[in-house]
This record gives sequence, C-alpha cells and structure tokens, in this order.
Amino acid sequence: MIDRVQGYYGFTRVPFGCDLVPQCSTSTTPHRDAAARTAWCINNKAIGVVTGEVGAGKTVALKGAVASLDPARFTVIYQPNPEVGMRGPYDRIVTSLDGTPKYQSAALAAQASTALAAEADERGRTPAVVIDESHLLDHQELDAIRMLTNYDIWTPPRRSRCC
Repeated sequence: MIDRVQGYYGFTRVPFGCDLVPQCSTSTTPHRDAAARTAWCINNKAIGVVTGEVGAGKTVALKGAVASLDPARFTVIYQPNPEVGMRGPYDRIVTSLDGTPKYQSAALAAQASTALAAEADERGRTPAVVIDESHLLDHQELDAIRMLTNYDIWTPPRRSRCC
C-alpha cells in the first residue's frame, strides 16, 4: 500500500518516516520553536511538556532538540510508550545507564533515582528523561516522574570561601 502511495505522489521516500533526519524537521517556525523550548528545558534541568494535535510534529521536534545536544554533556533516555506503568520508565532509566533493574518496584524507583544522580554527579552528564506520549500518564505517574528530580534536594550546599 505504501509503495502505491509513494508511486502515485512521486515520493522517493516515506514522508515523516523514522529515517527523517532532524535537520529536515526544523524548517518551520513552530518546529524550531518547539525544539528550542525543549532544548531549553533540558539545558535548565526543567520539566517540560510539548502539546499539540495528532500529527503536528511533536516527536519530530523533540528529535530535533535532542540532536542538537552535546553527547558529552547530556545523556538522553527515551521512553516511547508510557502505558507500561512506572516500572517502564524506571527500567528504561536503569538500563540506559548500564544498570540491571531490580525486581521490586520500590527498589527499582530508588535505583533509577540513584542512577540519575550518579550520571550527573560522577560522570558529569545531565540526564534528560524524555517520555513520548506523556499525556497518557496518570496523576500518580506524573508525580513519580517529578520525584525523580528530587535526588539532590538534601545535598548540603558547597561552602564557598569568602573574605
């Protein structure tokens, strides 16, 4: 079917397929804006949400933002399907950071938080957890994601020398 559509319209490849390079997607102002805002959220360690109609190009804009990141400074952890419950993102975080996920969910949540902290503190790279289709998450799952950002809340501030 796809071959017939391509032949009919004269496409040399499937438009907006998985092989789309990020530079092709940022040719419109809305895509550039979405990519810039997403990159700003990642650079500032903020939680961000990109919304829009189905097919508007949210995922394509996200790919553009991620492609602009320096891999020496950032580790991108991508969860394509949030409908797997919170175990899915926790598991993805731990495995993406070279860990073996623990079986119990509570232990896995702590392991994911520790892995994120280690990535930032020991390796010096900012972890960016990207959850596609996050509108499918419920309140508890969104709160669990937010709690992952609290790994360093109780770290005492470093004392600076003054005078």
